[in-house]
Amino acid sequence: MSVVASAGGADRQISRWRGGAGRGATPYLLLVPGALVVATFLGSLVVAGGISLRDANGALSLVQYKRFFTDPFYLDFLWRSLRIAAYSTPITLLLGYPYAYVMARSSPPARLALTLILVIQLFTSDVVRAYALILVFGNNGIVNRALMGLGLIDSPIPLLFHEAGVAIGLILVPLPFMIFPIYSVLKNIEGNLETAAASLGANRARTFLYVTLPLSLPGILAGVVLVFLFDLTAYVIPGMLGGGYFNMIANAVFDQAMAVLDKRFAAAISMSLLLVTLAILYLIHVIGSRIRRAER
Repeated sequence: MSVVASAGGADRQISRWRGGAGRGATPYLLLVPGALVVATFLGSLVVAGGISLRDANGALSLVQYKRFFTDPFYLDFLWRSLRIAAYSTPITLLLGYPYAYVMARSSPPARLALTLILVIQLFTSDVVRAYALILVFGNNGIVNRALMGLGLIDSPIPLLFHEAGVAIGLILVPLPFMIFPIYSVLKNIEGNLETAAASLGANRARTFLYVTLPLSLPGILAGVVLVFLFDLTAYVIPGMLGGGYFNMIANAVFDQAMAVLDKRFAAAISMSLLLVTLAILYLIHVIGSRIRRAER
């Protein structure tokens, strides 16, 4: 009898060991796919960086970077990308924040409907979304036809195939990237805080400015970073809405790599854009840290 009891106890101990080992290994197994993605990305960066440091003869050289930073023609692609991202991102914030605020304060059915609208847009191909904008803002699109039908204009307003059309796309397409981070912060703000501010005599505007808005800054910063990076590195939207008349830095990289077949120069432009992006991210981080310290 004691032998059987001992055997049963040993089996239970072994089962506990196996269960503990399985539970301990599971989190690490879940990290494998992410680690593979990161390794692939870092490997690609190393390869691109190595290619960018080669001249036409294959020797180590900075000639590709010198060519990019000294040629106004190519610097213009970088400048127009930074310029459009700089003013498109705040406009996207102005459009996205009210939407996120309404989502956070609405009833569950309304919130579900608003979320579905964003999810459908988010998981729709950029090509499809860009073509939809062409149908809306084109010379024969909904906007121009409506304005002409109302007698407000005599001829179509050229909204596409220049900077205005690209900017419209880079404001509307990345809206979900702005809305979701802000919404995730707003929905976790305690309603008691706003109630307390109102009980102390603050009206809705003051409550929003001094309570809700400061508490939602982490979501705002996250949305600004995502949208700015999307706009800065956009390829499909400028390619379709610009129609080849207003290309951005990603289009220049593609042309150099696939049309001109100058992969060394394309890699140098890509690495330069990466360095500029990292510098901007660091600047945004510094600004956000100072804002949070000022609030404290």
